[in-house]
Parts: sequence; C-alpha cells; structure tokens
Amino acid sequence: MISDETTTMFVFRNPAELGLHYTELFGRLSLAHADATQRLQYLACRLSMGVMENSLRQSILRRDQAFYAADCVELEDRLGVLFDAGAEGCVTILRSYIEDFTNAHIRCLEAAFETGGEAQPLRLLSFVAPRALPLPGHAAVRSGARR
Repeated sequence: MISDETTTMFVFRNPAELGLHYTELFGRLSLAHADATQRLQYLACRLSMGVMENSLRQSILRRDQAFYAADCVELEDRLGVLFDAGAEGCVTILRSYIEDFTNAHIRCLEAAFETGGEAQPLRLLSFVAPRALPLPGHAAVRSGARR
C-alpha cells in the first residue's frame, strides 16, 4: 500500500543521548551564572573605587575652604553619574544573563525534540565501540585465589 503517511514507529535512541541535552543545559547555565557573577563583582569593585575616590577628594577639599563650595557641587554631580552608570551596567549584565539563560533552555528543547538548531554534541564525537566487561574467571581477570 503506497501512501503519503509518515510512520509513527518509536525510534530507539542511545541512552547517553537522552541525558546529554540536560547536561549541556546545566553547563550553559553554569557558564552564564559564572559570567554574570564575575561581571557584577567587577562592576561593584569599580563603583566602590569611584566612591572611595570621591570621598577622598571631598575630604581633601574640606581643608581648603576657598575651593570647597565650587568643587563640592562638581563632586556631587560626579557621584550621581557614577551611580547612574552603575545601575545601567547592572541592568545590562542582568539582561545578558537572562538572554543566556533563555537561549540555553531553547537549545535544550530544540535538541530534545530534534526540531533543528545546533548539531547535537554527541553526534560530533568520534565513535567509540562499546566494550563488554570480562566475565568472572575469564583469562583477562585475575582472582585472588589463583595467585
């Protein structure tokens, strides 16, 4: 019988392929988390250095009363710009983290349902023939009693 219907037979898959998608997902999520953490720590370090520099300049200017009033306004503006840039940097880092998180889930679902996307990593690995373990008493296995 010739027809245009597709077969609905279950295709057996290698058990290693079933968990590979989730392993890749957890790897990508771990990398995205590590990247976001490192970038946020660097941003916090840069912000704390800027605040410390601003505080140091302000304490130095207090000794010289003539320039204190004029420079105090400039330092306040600089501190406001520093906090605005910090908030914008934090939003950018978190947006990038959310995109990486979402892309990792999309890739996992594409690989699990085989809808396209990237090539599966297992198929990119070279073929390794499965080896059976030697049976007890086989020549390749030594037992303690035979020594």
